[in-house]
Amino acid sequence: MNTFRVLKTAVTDVAATTAQPGATTARTGVLNLSKGFTLQTPNFLAPTSRGVVPHLSPDNLEKNTGVEGVFVALEDFIEKAPQRVPPLYTYPSTLRSFISLPTSTFLLLSPRRSPSITCPKANSDANLSILTSVGFRDLPIKDYVSAVIRLEPDIVLGITDIANTVSPGKNRVQKMVNRTEKWLDELLGRVYAGDNAITDEKNGGKLPAVFAPILPLEKERQRLYLTYLVENVEKLSGLVFTAAESVDVIPQELEGLPKLQSDVTGGPHQVLEMIGRGIDLFNVGFVGTMTDAGIALHFTFSNDEAEGTEDGKEMLELATDMWDAKFATDLSPLEEGCECYTCKTHHKAYIRHCLEAKEMTAWVLLQIHNLKVVERFFGSVRRSIEEGWWEKGRSGFEAKYKKDMPVGTGLGPRLRGYQYKSVGGEGRLNEPAYRSLDSGDEGGL
Repeated sequence: MNTFRVLKTAVTDVAATTAQPGATTARTGVLNLSKGFTLQTPNFLAPTSRGVVPHLSPDNLEKNTGVEGVFVALEDFIEKAPQRVPPLYTYPSTLRSFISLPTSTFLLLSPRRSPSITCPKANSDANLSILTSVGFRDLPIKDYVSAVIRLEPDIVLGITDIANTVSPGKNRVQKMVNRTEKWLDELLGRVYAGDNAITDEKNGGKLPAVFAPILPLEKERQRLYLTYLVENVEKLSGLVFTAAESVDVIPQELEGLPKLQSDVTGGPHQVLEMIGRGIDLFNVGFVGTMTDAGIALHFTFSNDEAEGTEDGKEMLELATDMWDAKFATDLSPLEEGCECYTCKTHHKAYIRHCLEAKEMTAWVLLQIHNLKVVERFFGSVRRSIEEGWWEKGRSGFEAKYKKDMPVGTGLGPRLRGYQYKSVGGEGRLNEPAYRSLDSGDEGGL
């Protein structure tokens, strides 16, 4: 059985003075999944590309990081179905086995990547528009539900019908609400009942944890859907958000469920803001973005952050661009005192050399270090709530560190097309590998 228990709630100054009784705020908890995984919250998931955390092989993920869960998108594996059945569907085992995920890491299955790329074709009642490795196509809702049954993830996200426009009209909002409820009802029906359901006999009672999506709409505009969630709360194991503000629309009856933010692109300041809103789990997309850019994270969250932040003192960077030429002869680790594999075995000069040489080892080492920084960060946040210094740590962090991440100055590893949003008139995504020997010709051969 999937359960979640809130251990301690941190009542912030703002919550104590302006919020209504029972208002959400930072909290610690423990999520127990029926398949044997236990997760302390607040915590993070690592996003994947085709089931793999970028730059890390499964053995490196297990040996050199503290990642406890990964975010996997089904659209990564669809390819040219139905014209050609994707290998994922013909493989005689589960998704965990297909991607060689370590047994110590839980697997969350989502229909789409997060943030998802906008598709030119809108969703329909029976289909979700997705972007595969070979282009846009439709994913029948029944196929996603069947994939959940077949692939046996530990956590599964319900499908959200999100409009392509920022301000959808009344009719589009009604479709969003109706479709999201209909699709979730179909998923719950297959998981808990029916001839094709996941049965106790098949999995020893180990049902996947179903996280229901919350629409990025005002409470009144999705009231009927929220009522449906309250009526089926015993079948739900969590909630998933695409917009942090949506946490404010949650009825009190759903507050006991863990809350997942499907993507975090803004860095640790955004994470702290959302933890203060009561979010428990985070898909930390910004980590991979920084690693790709050749940037090493080095922020910390501690009880004495406020010290030394007096007026006139320059705020610190959240990370360091390792392309900077000043690191060419620097034999110090990425971060003094860091216990990650990268900092214990390599120095800045080596990592910068690998970046300049386009050697993939650079991004492997940066990813290991960056994930360790995030792991320590969440561990300190949990400790701050348990020990009663959450508010002091948060205010000190905001006073000490700049809001924005630095911008990388070098070229990252070769990127896939779906990592960009299509914008008319933009240039090539990757520079050509070869150029003319004629120095006056800037074009590639």
